[in-house]
Amino acid sequence: GKGNAAVIVVGGAAEALYAIPNTMVLKLKNRKGFIKLALKHGASLVPCISFGENETFSQIYYDEKHWIKRIQNKLKNIFGVAFPIFYGRGILGCKYGILPYRKPINTIVGKPIDVERVENPTDEDVDKLHEVYVKALTDLFYAFREKYAENPKMEIVIK
Repeated sequence: GKGNAAVIVVGGAAEALYAIPNTMVLKLKNRKGFIKLALKHGASLVPCISFGENETFSQIYYDEKHWIKRIQNKLKNIFGVAFPIFYGRGILGCKYGILPYRKPINTIVGKPIDVERVENPTDEDVDKLHEVYVKALTDLFYAFREKYAENPKMEIVIK
């Protein structure tokens, strides 16, 4: 039948600062609000993962203790938007620019995780479903990594 689907970018602005080529770092470890909502409404969760997004631009990555990274995090907290320092391909002979590199992006949609409605979910309910979701997402990554990742030995990191 007909239904509705909402897409939530769970990692949010913080995850943009980890979008480095040949990496898969997901800001997910302490993101549980979407899990609580799914439980309250009995909404299925569908794990999805995209390969190639991080290869469309090069980003200058700074360690968490670097002063530039601290400024990026501060701006993200103030404005709710991340300000990564990135570059792509240029035009008219320029080596660098703001156009994305021509790279394929492959999005894999996993099997839905049916969620039973719980009017007042406990922390234990949330943690349990979060664990199921993270495992499904991780399994999806490893099932398709060799086929779609530019670096087939790339690991997934949940922060």
